[in-house]
Amino acid sequence: MEKEEKTAISPEKLSKILDIAQKRFARFGLAKTTMSDIADDLGVSKASLYYYFPDKECIFKKVMNREQGTFCGQMEKLLQSDKKIDAVLTTYIEHRIQYLKALLNLGQLTHEVFSATKPLYASLGKEFFEREKNLIAEILQKGIDRNELQKINVDEYAGFFVHVLRSLRLYTLSLKELWEQGNIDKEIKKEYMFFTKIFLKSIEKL
Repeated sequence: MEKEEKTAISPEKLSKILDIAQKRFARFGLAKTTMSDIADDLGVSKASLYYYFPDKECIFKKVMNREQGTFCGQMEKLLQSDKKIDAVLTTYIEHRIQYLKALLNLGQLTHEVFSATKPLYASLGKEFFEREKNLIAEILQKGIDRNELQKINVDEYAGFFVHVLRSLRLYTLSLKELWEQGNIDKEIKKEYMFFTKIFLKSIEKL
């Protein structure tokens, strides 16, 4: 069972905790941050923080959930634009990479740290899947409505698109040499863009 807050917390208090925790994670990473560190930064006792959260991983997930919300908000605005489907999906990929970089930077990840905390990141990805699939489905439906794409099963194609992105991401993150070279986000972006071109080519109106 996933660990969540132990006790209900007001939006204002939650926002303050997440702001402070995010700064700590960005500077020291998840592995080197403790509940005591976050409590000290907040100016409260460790017991007070444990009253609301069972562990630092729960706080980290809340921080990333908020980042996901920001990402989705940006994409909703993108859906209101008049850009063509290829430009929309390209912009989507660029923002998706920025979200991934935020995730990696907040965790101050190395190959070893990522490998040791895979369940946490797998959980974040699983929770985000449906939101991302729905966004892609909206983008594809808009392409169909504007006669840029063939008529397809939007839900199936959106699910396939997100599954492939996830598979490409997980494979790239497993390559230790890319971590050592500092090329994780660049390599993932290259793979994402290549797949997106192939994907679009298969469903564009002739």
